[in-house]
Amino acid sequence: MPKEGTYLGRNVVVSPIFSEDGKVIAAIGIVDLLSVLEMQEIIRTVVNNSPAVVFLWKNEEKWPSEFVSENVVQFGYTVEDFISGRILYGDIIHPDDLKRVENSLKERIRRGEVDFNIEYRIFTKVGDIRWVNERAFIQRSPDGEVTYFQGLVLDVTERKENEEALRKSLETQKLLRTIINNSQAVAFLWENKENLPIVYVSENVTKFGYRVEDFTSGKIPYKSIIHKDDIGSVIKTLKRNIAEKKDYFDVEYRILTEDGKTLWVEEKTFIQRDEEGKATHFQGLVVDITERKEAQKMLEIQRELGKELSTTWNLQTILNLVLDSCLQINGLDAGVIYLKDELLDQLNLVAYRETSPEFRETVSRYKADSLEARQILIGKPIYSLEFYSDTTVDAVKREGIKAVAIIPLNYRGEIVGSLNFASHALDKIPWSIRNFLESIALQVVNYIAPVCIQAELS
Repeated sequence: MPKEGTYLGRNVVVSPIFSEDGKVIAAIGIVDLLSVLEMQEIIRTVVNNSPAVVFLWKNEEKWPSEFVSENVVQFGYTVEDFISGRILYGDIIHPDDLKRVENSLKERIRRGEVDFNIEYRIFTKVGDIRWVNERAFIQRSPDGEVTYFQGLVLDVTERKENEEALRKSLETQKLLRTIINNSQAVAFLWENKENLPIVYVSENVTKFGYRVEDFTSGKIPYKSIIHKDDIGSVIKTLKRNIAEKKDYFDVEYRILTEDGKTLWVEEKTFIQRDEEGKATHFQGLVVDITERKEAQKMLEIQRELGKELSTTWNLQTILNLVLDSCLQINGLDAGVIYLKDELLDQLNLVAYRETSPEFRETVSRYKADSLEARQILIGKPIYSLEFYSDTTVDAVKREGIKAVAIIPLNYRGEIVGSLNFASHALDKIPWSIRNFLESIALQVVNYIAPVCIQAELS
């Protein structure tokens, strides 16, 4: 480079000169020189065609611009708008962001930093809002006073919008997850493979006693929790809907909970297919419908019992029908029936199911003045083990009874006996079963009492 500094080397071509014995004795060089003005023009062209706008701001209020690159037109402004002072850079910063930018810059200056990086919103000349990233270098005089800020301002609106869209999407997903996890429906995503491996399951699968990891890890295939008597029909339904190109189907079946209980569930499933139409996944909502199925079962039992009772006048047959019908209900596993003996003034055990001889001997009769008889004769259902007196409570414990239902039989205002049922599995009798037993008592007393009256008359 010449001392004047007016030229810059761009390309140098060197050709060696050899002696007769092959040694290099000299070289001829050709240098292509480029003027500073040409170099500045190249730099200006590069800058003006880049997405980043170059600014040189004075360290004054609202940062008047001493230089701005021509590509500021991407925001609708001209270079003259800023260089003339007609528009100050601080005036185009969104008022909700301006204070933050000022405070952040002041803090960087106070700490003696040499650069500044921040994102904020600006207004274009037509009033649109754009997000920008500013990277600035803080220029100081020899005595340390801040004089200028050299900045690159880059439009990052698209990235910010994508980030906002992603944030909203994540918030929506979180909201949906919260709704699902607090709903009655457990959400599943199964692969269309052997044993129906699970890709996703909502956290409320704990209502079935399982953890999310039990399924997603492959430790427990979903197919393995479907009741063995239902698995065939479930797979058949699934394959039929796939073959028929259906997008949606629902099916009811039983599953086994982690602790071995059986639940009825309803599955509503959407079939996902690839571009070729092949079923790849199943999106399903699984809802516990055990109570509904039990209610349907109870209605059917009551209907069938009514039909059978209308065909007989044999008292023992009637009593056996009542016991057998009620013990079809899940949770009830033992039962006895008492009828009132007017002559001996006591309640006698006249029919039983699933009780030990020792227990039946202890509770075979309740004298009218006993605690048990007095409670029955009040006429209100009892669902507490406190029903039993001190003389019988030990027998109840030995029998392993955990919950009881004592339903008085009221015929035209008079107590004629009681239906007594027990559970060795339930801690208390559910409301649905209580309602069922009380309904059964109202139904069967109209068959039992007339037969008893007829027998007394005979």
